[in-house]
Amino acid sequence: MLSSLIGGGATSQDSKLPQTTAESSKHTETSRVADVEKFVDACADLSHGNRLTVRVAGKSHEGRAMTLVKVSLPEASDEQRLRALVIGNIHAGEVEGKEAVQELLREFATGKHEALLKHCDVWFVPIYNLDGNEAIKVGNRRGQNGPDAVGQRANAQRLDLNRDFVKADAPETRVMLSLFREIDPHLFVDLHTTNGSHHGYHLTYAPSLSSNLDPAIDQLSRKLLVQSRKKMKSRGFDVFDYGNFETRDWDGSGAPSSKKGVRGWFTYDHRPRYGINYYGLRNRIGILSEAYSYADFKTRIAATRAFVLTLLESMVAIKDVALATMATADRRAHSGDGSLYLGTDTKFAAPEQIDILVGTVERAGGEDGKPLRFTRVDESTKESLPVARRFRSRKQSRLPNAWAITAPTPEVMQRLRWHGIRFRAVETAQTSVARQFEVTKKRKPKRPYQGHQELVLEGKWLAAKPEKLPVGTIIIPTNQRLAMLAAMLLEPLSEDSLSSWNFFEAATNTYYPVLRVLDKQPALTQPDKR
Repeated sequence: MLSSLIGGGATSQDSKLPQTTAESSKHTETSRVADVEKFVDACADLSHGNRLTVRVAGKSHEGRAMTLVKVSLPEASDEQRLRALVIGNIHAGEVEGKEAVQELLREFATGKHEALLKHCDVWFVPIYNLDGNEAIKVGNRRGQNGPDAVGQRANAQRLDLNRDFVKADAPETRVMLSLFREIDPHLFVDLHTTNGSHHGYHLTYAPSLSSNLDPAIDQLSRKLLVQSRKKMKSRGFDVFDYGNFETRDWDGSGAPSSKKGVRGWFTYDHRPRYGINYYGLRNRIGILSEAYSYADFKTRIAATRAFVLTLLESMVAIKDVALATMATADRRAHSGDGSLYLGTDTKFAAPEQIDILVGTVERAGGEDGKPLRFTRVDESTKESLPVARRFRSRKQSRLPNAWAITAPTPEVMQRLRWHGIRFRAVETAQTSVARQFEVTKKRKPKRPYQGHQELVLEGKWLAAKPEKLPVGTIIIPTNQRLAMLAAMLLEPLSEDSLSSWNFFEAATNTYYPVLRVLDKQPALTQPDKR
């Protein structure tokens, strides 16, 4: 049945259509940057190629051009439209995303999916990790079921781009943040390949897992995925929430437990260093896609293509609800009415008992110079397991009216701008009632991680009192759309902040250099200049 549904690619009847590298090599090879550029140019010459607008979004660390393709109907429309952004190859060894994106671009350029485009404009970045894509060699993804030679996980700076969304050390990340500001997509999809656990799904997924997500956005994201899972099943693909089989001493509360060896299905992480978790804090929907590494390359491409198309169709189906939900979340943040809280001390939420498909793989190679490869066996069994696919924060703190940084460094101000956080500079010295955080303990590992040594602070908030704010102080009001993201970046007890990545460390001695301002602040009517 599945083979008849892997129909997104070109067929023998489409001999005049451009072929992806995967197709022309019979799925033994994957595309290089030049291949994708050539393919996109060829699609632009097809019968409906005027639906594709191609430009360079920015450059990689080594100077390669990041291709961005907007797909839309050329006819003007007065209705409010959905906007979606889909990226492939953030980890350049995980290759089916870029191939699936190319197939979809060809379909759009031949007139397909017009009903979708009547309500939604879609932007695609086929290859996000350009430099990693070109560092191609056998063995970069040991065990993956083809192709043998793929790109590397990290970019040319040896940074994992899917751990960089807070600190924004990589130029690729800064390009993506600029696209978030410019396009403001209602849906952001990040295409990956999973590995590890031998499950029975063609693809797994996750919404933003941040415990600080707007509750209505969280509910909408999960509703979208439930609808998409049903539609994917009708298309011949089994999909489920991302996770891995793990055995933990865990009772579902996140605390140490006397229950030993509990086997369950556990998702990954809630912190915004991961792109999808980050994106949810912008009051929009982010979806992670993880094709199953041990399915063959052709099937992984087909599952990824089908999932992207299904997400887009499902978003169109709930368009009015989606737009209204996001607008309400924006207004709530803009109001500065004191209803926003930052959650910390975050653990897994209580598990759900669900039947999980357990898969089987066959191993081949790994000796005599042969590439190691695991192959999915097309059969699975069900196992009822505790499924941990949500997080909850045990502590909540109401956001202040604003934050003030009395001596902001260029690095901090630059990152606030990149994230789209709005602030104003104090031009005349003033005094505001504020609270200061007293640091009692600093912890960080000896070994660096992603170019930093992650800093964890302990301490307490002191009583409010008048604080002098000299000229040059910047004030970041909470009555702005990205208030929750600002809180995550600035708060001393945030679990993934600019402080975590050492940007405030030089100024963090007895006191943390960001004040909580209690005075009411005027709304910023214009964004800070970038």
